[in-house]
Amino acid sequence: MNIYALKGHQVRCDNLSNDYEYRLEIARQHLEIGKEYLVEKTEVGSSHTEVFLQEFPGVGFNSSLFEDVQEQPEAQDAMHPDFEKYN
Repeated sequence: MNIYALKGHQVRCDNLSNDYEYRLEIARQHLEIGKEYLVEKTEVGSSHTEVFLQEFPGVGFNSSLFEDVQEQPEAQDAMHPDFEKYN
């Protein structure tokens, strides 16, 4: 998924296996493979991006669990608060 996804960006859970086991337990309690969700925000780090979904306030997930439903235009990536830090 696009790590610079803005609020309202639509993503789909495409796996429940790309993370540490203790984090996957939380993901499995909330997410369903193939189901679509709306991004609340992403927090981009140097080696990990945390995704917060509107459906589950305050619960973070690894970005590697998702794929984009539609691509976000590249011009919008620069609007993300972490974009300049890593570009």
